[in-house]
Amino acid sequence: MLPLPTLASGTLMQIGVVVPDLEKALERYSTAFGLGPWIGYRFTPDTVRDLTYRGRPADYGMDIALTGTGPQIELIQVRGQNTVYHEFLDRHGYGIQHLGVKVEDALATTDELVAAGYEVVQSGHGYGRDGDGRFVYFDTVADLGWLLEIIEPPSVRREPDFVWPR
Repeated sequence: MLPLPTLASGTLMQIGVVVPDLEKALERYSTAFGLGPWIGYRFTPDTVRDLTYRGRPADYGMDIALTGTGPQIELIQVRGQNTVYHEFLDRHGYGIQHLGVKVEDALATTDELVAAGYEVVQSGHGYGRDGDGRFVYFDTVADLGWLLEIIEPPSVRREPDFVWPR
């Protein structure tokens, strides 16, 4: 098992769930668990800079919906190909795909995790209103059973693309 040097200094922020249909999942999760309201974003190469997948520039998108604060639930419907979401779908089908940890400095945390032997499998940045905000996924499946996403939230989120219920 590899050491996880930064998890204790971060805050568990998010449970990420890959879903086949975001609208249906919003209804299902809201009814089953009393969750909501939700804010939603469309992440594309136009709204997130430098999307990568397995060390290469990537051209994919995702529609996400967020609710809650500790930890928040993130529902993800992927658009495009070649993502960690597709890898998860191929292995497991839909469901909980990652846990997200909020960190103060995603670049420093990335350096620590890479030095500890973890591979960056997907990343992007610049999704906040002012061009800040960064996410980085690491392959921690062998040690934890799920992917780890480190999240440096933007100082100010951009306006949501949608709110649910509408």
